[in-house]
Amino acid sequence: MCVFGVKVQSVLLEKPEVADFSRIARLLNVPAHDMNNEWRILCRLPMDLSTHEQLIYLAVSPEKVAMFPAFSTAVRKLPLLPIGTANFERSFSTMNRILSSSQRCRLLPEHACQLMQLSVEGLHVPDVRNVRDDEKQAFDQ
Repeated sequence: MCVFGVKVQSVLLEKPEVADFSRIARLLNVPAHDMNNEWRILCRLPMDLSTHEQLIYLAVSPEKVAMFPAFSTAVRKLPLLPIGTANFERSFSTMNRILSSSQRCRLLPEHACQLMQLSVEGLHVPDVRNVRDDEKQAFDQ
């Protein structure tokens, strides 16, 4: 889970009377003032906000969405945040390796894109379990 997700989860577990959601609201494009006001009500409810089921209920239940629109929106957007930047950094390093060679500096953009796709995603290998014999022979060749 991302850093912001961990911070939100700790706030939901502790249920402090006053919580600062300004950074999370800015990241998720939700009004911070509304989140803070809704939190004052939410923390007094007997809901156990530390469980995934209750958070899903808060995010999709029509009555909860109507009562807590900012918080519901934030809870729906929170799982979309990237967990880390390792994949992006790895892809960027791969791009640098591909483009740094003196012979590769003259690559066309579409060729560089194809090399990046091969490097990041790997070679596309079709599923040969349910193929016809002629397709299997073509694959073997």
